[in-house]
Amino acid sequence: MIEDGALVIVGGGSGRRFGGDKLLVELGGMPLFLHAMRELGPLFPENRRVMVAPAAALERCRQPAPEYKPEGRIRGESGGAQRTESVRAGLAALDGAVRLVAIHDAARPLASAALLERVAARAREVGAAVPGRPVTDTLKRVNADGLITETVDREGLYRVETPQCFLLEPLLAAYELAGNGGFTDDAAVMEHAGHPVAVVAHDGDNDKLTWPSDLERLRRVLAARK
Repeated sequence: MIEDGALVIVGGGSGRRFGGDKLLVELGGMPLFLHAMRELGPLFPENRRVMVAPAAALERCRQPAPEYKPEGRIRGESGGAQRTESVRAGLAALDGAVRLVAIHDAARPLASAALLERVAARAREVGAAVPGRPVTDTLKRVNADGLITETVDREGLYRVETPQCFLLEPLLAAYELAGNGGFTDDAAVMEHAGHPVAVVAHDGDNDKLTWPSDLERLRRVLAARK
């Protein structure tokens, strides 16, 4: 167990690309949002597992949670319109004994405890670490007319995922500097504040539910695991 750590699972977003609220979508026999809490939650003290979501979604999530009995209880916090606001709400719920925080998107139900532990260990060394994998596809920049304007060099490019881990004190300071910036992940907040962020390369399953077509693929992976 990460005794000095805390877990913040972010369930915000409009679900526009998916076509609706993703948190309660059935996946592997239980709602999407419970997968990450069940897999990653046991690594942290029970009173330091926080779920952040819009108020209405949070209320809907409270009802099925006891039925599926995820490991330990879940503390719910209402999130904001932007991801940064939701993360701030989750961080504000943590107690003063927390030294390291893991922030994870509920839309990634396949993340493993082993991956989080690797990322957390690297974060203790550097201050911030994220999981990622090298970009292997050819990248093109496209203009508003759908025409390619250039081929982008993929050398050194990574697709970054969650859970992302940080020493809490510098992360809080970075969020103070972030203002209302439209950051899409917490690593970008740390980068903006001038902090180094390490990438932990991995090749495990950690896909995100973004489009309706992602759902069947995630179900196949979970079925294979069982």
